[in-house]
Amino acid sequence: MSLRELRDLVLRHAPAQGSVDLPIGGLQLFRVTEPMPTAPSIYPASFCVLVAGTKRVYLGGEAKTYDERSFVCCTMPLPVEAEIPHASPSNPVVGLLLSLETPAMTETLVAAEASARLEPDEAGAEATPGLVVAPLDDAFVDALSRLLQLLDDPSARQVLAASRLRELYFALLRSGAGGAIRRTFGASRDLGRALAFLHEHLAEPVSVQELARIAGMSKAVFHRRFKAVTTLSPLQFVKAIRLNNAAAMIAGGVNIADAAGQVGYASPSQFSREFSRQYGMPPRRWATHAVPAAPAGR
Repeated sequence: MSLRELRDLVLRHAPAQGSVDLPIGGLQLFRVTEPMPTAPSIYPASFCVLVAGTKRVYLGGEAKTYDERSFVCCTMPLPVEAEIPHASPSNPVVGLLLSLETPAMTETLVAAEASARLEPDEAGAEATPGLVVAPLDDAFVDALSRLLQLLDDPSARQVLAASRLRELYFALLRSGAGGAIRRTFGASRDLGRALAFLHEHLAEPVSVQELARIAGMSKAVFHRRFKAVTTLSPLQFVKAIRLNNAAAMIAGGVNIADAAGQVGYASPSQFSREFSRQYGMPPRRWATHAVPAAPAGR
């Protein structure tokens, strides 16, 4: 299947603005029909492929752009800012998002490391960020096409979806993003425990020492590995996650004080200062001018 045919298939199953959850575990399609200014978001552990249009993502001040010739892979939940510079009803941005946090992904990784000798690179664990843009290769596009073809054949989907999901995950592990995935889900899986704890206790005081303990590392090693993977220090990451969540809530209509409290800010003045520093405007102005952030990955 060519990229044009793949785009036409996705357009049929995502006929309007917004996202569509599919009866294949962890898979969503989306269509965006108007430009989206830079807005905060939390990208889950997932990969996103565009079959039409361009998207730009910012992590730690660094811009990463992807389009029909590349895809973005986020190996752990990260606070980012994202924008869609160009989109219209006649030229929409169209794509798909597939979670990495699925049993099929875990099974595929275990099998690949056992049989194909895709060993986690311990040294590389401190050199690869958690957000990677990689080129689309023929094997990856072919596996993706075979999975999406099941959308037009419910009977085949019932029988073949699980095996074709694993085929796509295997192609992903062999792609330009494969090393980052193996390092994150292998050698850096200990960081994932700390991140999961952080997300579950977002409104509570969390120290770097406590996160390091959960990850099973010394504070110095944790700080070094954490920054290598996320591009942010642990404290910068905590602040970015909290402010991103608060900004998204405020843009969605939540009261400023309630949003601040829900992400752990007891002091309104501190929240206002840090919010203004992060987004270039105070929360009240943000509430007036911001648009709700697109769901992660779109």
